[in-house]
Amino acid sequence: MTTNSENTHSIGFPLADVHAALSSQEYWEYEAKNIGDEPGEVRSFTGGPNVKAELAEKLPIDAVPESFRAMVPAALELARTVTLGPIEGGRATGTVTAEVSGLPVKFNADLVLQDADGATTLNAKSAVDVKIPMMGSMLEPKIMAWVEQFIAHESSLIEKYLKENA
Repeated sequence: MTTNSENTHSIGFPLADVHAALSSQEYWEYEAKNIGDEPGEVRSFTGGPNVKAELAEKLPIDAVPESFRAMVPAALELARTVTLGPIEGGRATGTVTAEVSGLPVKFNADLVLQDADGATTLNAKSAVDVKIPMMGSMLEPKIMAWVEQFIAHESSLIEKYLKENA
């Protein structure tokens, strides 16, 4: 079973500025360093009209539902790939795919960055899939709640980066 969600966040900078930040390796280095409790790393970055960033981030144990923590290895790593296309018609689209090492957990999202009168709207349609018989459907909503918080935090981090680097 897969759990789906859609959420929207506002970033207080124009789409061109947000897109320029997300198209730079400097931003992804900043995000990897600041997104979690422990610094992550950018494993690879491709710029240009079609951006691709591959990141490795440490996950806090509280990202895992409490009922599931006994089955979790001590250190969890999130391997995440983010893609972003060029701005076309006042919007840019992208994707996120992610897996948690040591756990049968995957999530993905389709992203739309939309011009919103001097600001940017980030819309994420996300899906979480937990491949554990009889438990996956109970864990997915809890992991989805974490994914939604992660995306909200990422939106805030983009805005913070732009304020610090304007």
